[in-house]
Amino acid sequence: MTPERFEVIIRGATEIWDVECKVEFMDSRPACLLWMNEHKVSICHEVTSFGNVWRIIGLDGRERVHPSLGSTLSSLSRILRPNQPNARVIFAR
Repeated sequence: MTPERFEVIIRGATEIWDVECKVEFMDSRPACLLWMNEHKVSICHEVTSFGNVWRIIGLDGRERVHPSLGSTLSSLSRILRPNQPNARVIFAR
């Protein structure tokens, strides 16, 4: 996962979900902070010896770890849009 591809995924998700936040991407790795007023959500992607790892630290400070982009987006949707239903289908190109 390149930092550029990571940015496309995160920007696309927040835009489609109509989430109002400031996104701050890290230059050297696929990671970002989503700022909603003074609250933040941290997201990063790592490649480990056992596979891909997506980490989200939510508004509650709890870390969520996921093995795939699909489960990461589902979790992120629940954090950023707690009163909205989760999507069942993810389209990518």
